[in-house]
Amino acid sequence: MSVSYRQPGVVLTDRHFTVPLDHEDPAGETIELYAREAVAGDKAHREDLPWLVYLQGGPGFGANRFIGRQAWLGRALDDYRVLLLDQRGTGHSTPLTRQTLPLYGGPAEQAERLTHFRADSIVRDCETIRPALTGGAPGPSSARASAASARSTTSPPPPKA
Repeated sequence: MSVSYRQPGVVLTDRHFTVPLDHEDPAGETIELYAREAVAGDKAHREDLPWLVYLQGGPGFGANRFIGRQAWLGRALDDYRVLLLDQRGTGHSTPLTRQTLPLYGGPAEQAERLTHFRADSIVRDCETIRPALTGGAPGPSSARASAASARSTTSPPPPKA
């Protein structure tokens, strides 16, 4: 269930998405992602606004919780619906912390679980939730996102010429 509320000049909607822990095993364990949608108050009725997904960076923090149209968000709301995503393991998404990690077994099991919390999984999360936001329409960043996910953080660097 999504809950919406108003702040000065903006409508905020709390959203929850269920995604696979391991995108290679979509029928396996799932985790929940939390995101806050922000749209200009005078454009809240417009379904044609493109989406801008904001990824906080890291390590381990959820997305900023703006009040009104602060900082860069004010400018972004002129042209976009903004999704402030708490990436997997952070903020209000399913947590992965020093307190929760021991629940998943010993060091080997914990290390394996951590492999599902890298940037390539976050990119795939964005692609997984995109249809819920856009009705399935691809966005201009889809090609860039696919290219980014192909460059896994465990891949060796390209050979030097």
